[in-house]
Amino acid sequence: MPVPQKLVPQEFKLSAGSRGWASWPPLKSLWQILQLFTFHKLWPISAIGLISLTLSIALFLSLQSPPTTAAQKPSRLAFVALQMRGSEFRTSLFGVNADGSSRRELAPNIDVSYTLVWSPNGQRLAFVSGDTDIYTVNADGSRLTKQFAGDACKAAHFEIAWFSNSQKLVFARSCDGFTSDSPGSQSLYTSDTSGIQGTQLVRNLEVGGEPPKKEISSQFYLSPDGQQVAFVKDKNIYKMNADGSEMTKLTKSAGEYISGGSQLVWSPDRTKIAFLFGAYPKQQIYTINADATNLKNLTNNPQNEVYNGKLLWSPDSSRIAYYYNKPGDSSGEQQDIYLLDINRGTAKNLTQKPRNYDELSWSPDGKFIAFVAGDFNNQKLYTITADGNQLNQLATRLKPSEISELAWSTDSQQIAFIFNETEGDKSNLYVINRDGSALTKLTNDKDLNASHPVWQPQ
Repeated sequence: MPVPQKLVPQEFKLSAGSRGWASWPPLKSLWQILQLFTFHKLWPISAIGLISLTLSIALFLSLQSPPTTAAQKPSRLAFVALQMRGSEFRTSLFGVNADGSSRRELAPNIDVSYTLVWSPNGQRLAFVSGDTDIYTVNADGSRLTKQFAGDACKAAHFEIAWFSNSQKLVFARSCDGFTSDSPGSQSLYTSDTSGIQGTQLVRNLEVGGEPPKKEISSQFYLSPDGQQVAFVKDKNIYKMNADGSEMTKLTKSAGEYISGGSQLVWSPDRTKIAFLFGAYPKQQIYTINADATNLKNLTNNPQNEVYNGKLLWSPDSSRIAYYYNKPGDSSGEQQDIYLLDINRGTAKNLTQKPRNYDELSWSPDGKFIAFVAGDFNNQKLYTITADGNQLNQLATRLKPSEISELAWSTDSQQIAFIFNETEGDKSNLYVINRDGSALTKLTNDKDLNASHPVWQPQ
């Protein structure tokens, strides 16, 4: 005859299913386990055996528990803001979390210009001061260091890139010579921010003037990793290493490679350069490999009119977004956003609604493009998927106004932008989630004019 079994409460039964030990109640102490064994009248088990069993159970349960994860570092960005300081106006540099907390001034008493670049490791920020000097500063505002002191020049412009080691900078300085009787210059520098070698001039080439200098006919365009630069000389495209070595002519015949103010645009993987070729405004989009091979005309349309010469590579270097104008539209009011597949050589109309578009910005994951649409002071913010199937308007509670300087967070979940407040004539910095939620204003009443948001790499 079967031996009668004493019923065990359901909450103490061992499960044979997928949950296994997880179906046990939390065993927080040795006393609980002793009570459990008392219920089963297992006291004859020796004390040593009981303790061993207890330790085995505790070890097993600890291995089954999910590992504890560290709190995620809050998303953070830097920006500049024009403020009244006493009787003077000054543009100051700030860091702030994306929720508006932990705002900090990073470079007190320094007037900051609009070129800000984070190091790849997110620990340091390089910026321009007064259109003449370059500084670096740690993310917490410490170790503020002047890396370069320049003199004033007409229409000064800087471009900065960090090397992948986050220690070395390369920067190009442009002094206008295209509209002056005296020649301007294009200068290239490298700077070891560790202080070992300091800042060194690599090249100083003159341009313009009367009679015109022809050492260079464009700015220096830096590769994303700062290792190489591209430029136009003698109506051909050249490249060289950031240290000035291995200057190479990429194109084989002279032509209009920067007509209409277009740029030479490096692909994110640094293997290609995109540019516009032809007389403005009827230009074609070309690419050429950085090793001087595979020159391609990707649009091949004599009626093509690419508006304002901005070509925007996708993060994976496989596509280019650009504005396309209908033939004869010189005002930019009849344009669409197109996406060009580099490998297939095909172009797709993403928007299919001719109007004025601006501020294209790819998400780092390559899934979305953010942009603004509408006439000046009557613009709205949108995102569209890279396949063109989903168009969303963001920040709908903001009245249509001028929107500029769109910047995606490194995780592709948030967009920072500058919004021109009609009332009070102020420009404020906002952040919004990609899905349109959590619109947050990051600037305050003292910030008269905010600009140039850049997300800290994480």
